[in-house]
Amino acid sequence: MNIIEDILLPLAIIIVGLSYSKWLYKINNGFFRKNVDLFSNSKDLQGWFGALVLIATGLIFLLKGIFNHTF
Repeated sequence: MNIIEDILLPLAIIIVGLSYSKWLYKINNGFFRKNVDLFSNSKDLQGWFGALVLIATGLIFLLKGIFNHTF
């Protein structure tokens, strides 16, 4: 078992997902832009979904790595 692969890489993925969602929040002035057409709103949703996938994937692999090292 390698601690870098099991714990540090999922933490890095979580940090990237959180910083990406913070960046999206900053450029959109909130969760969704106002006064834009439907197409650009769907682009915003794709970005938020990507950030959510990064965070969820990091959490899943982090929990898996923690369980590998504890049991």
